[in-house]
Amino acid sequence: MRIEAFGHTDIGRHREWNEDSYLCLSLSPPGSNGVRPLQLLAAADGIGGQAGGEKASALAVETLEAVVRDRVAKSGPAPDFKMILEEAYQIANARIFSAAATDAALTGMGTTLVSAIALGDLALVANVGDSRAYLVREGVLSQLTRDHSWAAEQRRTNALSEEEIRRSPFKNMITRSLGYYEKVEADALDVPLREGDALLLCTDGLHGALTEKQIRKALKRRKTPEWVCEKLIHLANDQGGRDNITVVLARFLKENGKPRPSPSDTVRLKAG
Repeated sequence: MRIEAFGHTDIGRHREWNEDSYLCLSLSPPGSNGVRPLQLLAAADGIGGQAGGEKASALAVETLEAVVRDRVAKSGPAPDFKMILEEAYQIANARIFSAAATDAALTGMGTTLVSAIALGDLALVANVGDSRAYLVREGVLSQLTRDHSWAAEQRRTNALSEEEIRRSPFKNMITRSLGYYEKVEADALDVPLREGDALLLCTDGLHGALTEKQIRKALKRRKTPEWVCEKLIHLANDQGGRDNITVVLARFLKENGKPRPSPSDTVRLKAG
């Protein structure tokens, strides 16, 4: 299979800065015909305001890319991608935790991070926080990741009604993030892929603004990943754009399908 992928982020309509970061990178060597394409995808939503949140999310995706590139280059023909992702999350967590501990202006910073390594007919997905990964197959949108948030925990245990959750002061609280504690536990799963599938990664600026029906409708359009990303961001802004919005989309297509002209790899890295 070949992969068409694109990522985009938007500040939204109510925020003064963008605390989201993302990755959408091909890690296949140039001209590597006959080699299964290797794609790295990620979306991160920073916590802690302009100084902390923006830095935390950028550190997360910057570290993820560096660790994955390094370990893949050193691991030979059969990398253990699950182990690589787990290591990348621990290193990113340590970097963010250390930065917050040594700079009072960054106290309390953290970030969500959802990522995927797609290789041929398999994707390895990892997640901390409430940014999400979805699988799109034959018009069906399935959430792959589990939200690490107070609201999601109440829903899973049926502890509170939707109205009680909506009115709670804890409704936006994240229960697991990179950088808040010295160690972090990331969820990880294998996702078998078929021709025609798509992976969608996004921050809560998208999934908190749109229903799954609205997301699914945009994804059903046989358009480029770039078009779909921009359409979804436009729709989220039309719903108020109350948060930063980040979308990363990868489509998995027949190897002999007619390739579309695709933009260069997209990435937002500003750890500064």
